Amino acid sequence: MNATLLGCALLVAAGASAASPATNQQVDSAAALMFAATGAPGMVIAVVRDDSVIVRGYGESAAGSGRKPDGNSLLRINSTSKVLAAEAMVMLADEGKLRLSDPLQRYAEPGFKVPELSKHRPITLLSLATHTSGLARATDVAAPPHAAPNTWPDRAGRWGWLARQQPRTAPGEAALYSNVGFDLLADALAAAAGQPYTELLRERVTAPLGMHDTTATPNAGQCARLLGGAADGPTGPCSDTSATAGTAGMYSTANDMATWMQHLLGVRQAMPHALKAIAQAAYVQRQELASIEGLDQAGPASGMGLGWVHLAASAKAPGMLQKTGGGGGFMNYMVLVPGRKVGIFVAVTKADRPMAAEMARSANELAAALAPQ
Repeated sequence: MNATLLGCALLVAAGASAASPATNQQVDSAAALMFAATGAPGMVIAVVRDDSVIVRGYGESAAGSGRKPDGNSLLRINSTSKVLAAEAMVMLADEGKLRLSDPLQRYAEPGFKVPELSKHRPITLLSLATHTSGLARATDVAAPPHAAPNTWPDRAGRWGWLARQQPRTAPGEAALYSNVGFDLLADALAAAAGQPYTELLRERVTAPLGMHDTTATPNAGQCARLLGGAADGPTGPCSDTSATAGTAGMYSTANDMATWMQHLLGVRQAMPHALKAIAQAAYVQRQELASIEGLDQAGPASGMGLGWVHLAASAKAPGMLQKTGGGGGFMNYMVLVPGRKVGIFVAVTKADRPMAAEMARSANELAAALAPQ
């Protein structure tokens, strides 16, 4: 069946305007090609342009089901979770509960010593959020038998691992994508707020925006909506992923991601301008770094923000913010063009990094086409 015919459009976000016929056609054409190129069983895409929102679903919710994915289909957003953590950090900073320049040591358990290469350059919250802490991508702590995706390592496991580490570089010298770094950051945010990380994220970000399907603890009703992959690439189980909520454990839907993008772009329920500037700034430029690793999947990174990777403007495209994610049978991608109020979120039920890199580049091309300079 033609991929376009498999698409299902849903208008989301209260008060959102309908997209123009030309915009709908542009999204339909690009998304259908994107879905066909992925070879995935299913795909959802949410597109924000000014105050209009389009959500499309392609393929099947589960292999052989005959049901199309839609804006309410549950999925793992994987490393897009990191940008949620960064937003929570900015809000805590605005409340005076922390500073971005705070050393991680300030939020460690009494008696714990955070490793450092130099007393004058400790690991800070900012270096964790920009992947410049010098910490490895992941721990070497063995997961328990049959551990579900995004449920390991837990807090005790990662802090025990940290005690044995020596950072590869001093903070700020190089960029190395670090999943464990963001879980440590989430632990620090929880300590600063005096409450579990998932609670502070819900109170500061998801509940105020009405993102009720964005959670690390999906209930039975939400789990019933989890998209399924191919027989040889399942997306389950649907489980409590609070242990890694800061780095990759969050679930969500295309509808919730559309709502969040409107917020991030300042279309609806916008954060104050000053906080938006802090949340979306580039804190480290590529040319300042000795090396960069694991951050160029969606295009050459020009700078590191708070969870966001910056893509420089070119003759063909405006500057963008992007975040890739993958795991548990899903690959996903978000790209924003803040100055043009354009955002795209796309997720597929297939785990394939080369495919995901091409999907991201296609999304970048669509974003550039929707946001002419």
